[in-house]
Amino acid sequence: MNMARRIAQWFDAMRAMLRSDRGSVSIEFVVVVPLMLLVLLGFTEMYMYMRAVSAVDRTAFTVANMLGQMTSVIVDDTDTTDANSTGSIWRAAAMIAAPYQLNGNGMVYVTSVCDALPCAYMDKSSPMKAGTPTISWSASPSGWTKNAGMVSQVSKTNLLPAKWPFRTGDSAVIVEVFLSYNPFTMTSNFMSGLPGKQTIYRRVYVRTRTNSPLSKQ
Repeated sequence: MNMARRIAQWFDAMRAMLRSDRGSVSIEFVVVVPLMLLVLLGFTEMYMYMRAVSAVDRTAFTVANMLGQMTSVIVDDTDTTDANSTGSIWRAAAMIAAPYQLNGNGMVYVTSVCDALPCAYMDKSSPMKAGTPTISWSASPSGWTKNAGMVSQVSKTNLLPAKWPFRTGDSAVIVEVFLSYNPFTMTSNFMSGLPGKQTIYRRVYVRTRTNSPLSKQ
């Protein structure tokens, strides 16, 4: 009789332990799984943001390299059959930035810089004399959506880096690329107060291959 009672007590204790374990497992599942989901979404969004930054960098560097090989640009020309027209340049930038819609969520600026006006070839007689960088002309796509805050940061007081070796008769081309991007498109559905769209910006400087200023037509 005592043995049967002890066995019954043992089974009761085991049932209680099993019920307790099931409860703790359920609580752990409810707490851990959402946290793991948020971490996974966070890593995914970090990757997507880095991918967007990489696309902006690639676009700016590729367009700058393309312009560095040109001698002139047909400004305000929407025709895409001529590689030297701004229409072709803007189209190329939009294609390079794909899958991001640069023409709807971004902007591109091209600025030609030379040593004083009018622009001329590099002066070989005084190659080490410091020049005076001056904006020759600038262009941006007029048919694209104008996003707030995407204004060219190139100005007379913010033209070239302080350590840029700009000499007499020297020239340069500046390419700026903007992209509006929301890095929290997924986690914002679960968490409030996250920042919205951010502006990714990249500025690239390049010298022309011919050492002559990039002129406009």
